[in-house]
Amino acid sequence: MSKLLIRNICQPRNSNPYGTGHGGWVITQMAQGGIYMTQLISRGNAVLVESNIKYKNPMHVGKFLNVYGSIKEIKQSKMILKITAKRCEMDQKEIIVASGIFSFIAINDKNKTRKFKPNLKL
Repeated sequence: MSKLLIRNICQPRNSNPYGTGHGGWVITQMAQGGIYMTQLISRGNAVLVESNIKYKNPMHVGKFLNVYGSIKEIKQSKMILKITAKRCEMDQKEIIVASGIFSFIAINDKNKTRKFKPNLKL
């Protein structure tokens, strides 16, 4: 089940002169949503180590971007999430902007790899 992680509005500074949101801004929102999710689940820090994203539709200035995430897999210190970014239209219909798989590694306060805690719940 996907959980809403971030909701943000696309501003002119996040776009090109034609009013289309930059892919870099979209991936940043997705990565930040993933970090938030890993912190909620593991009660600690994690860092993004890999992403594989496919862009489906454009993002537009003035529209909200809703970022959803779900756990795909957890292995010791690595958490793999499926993250989807959707543009919210005025009629509340959501259109997928981008979707991808993000891998995070759990780290401790000394920036060393740590294991995710067992029995993780969101």
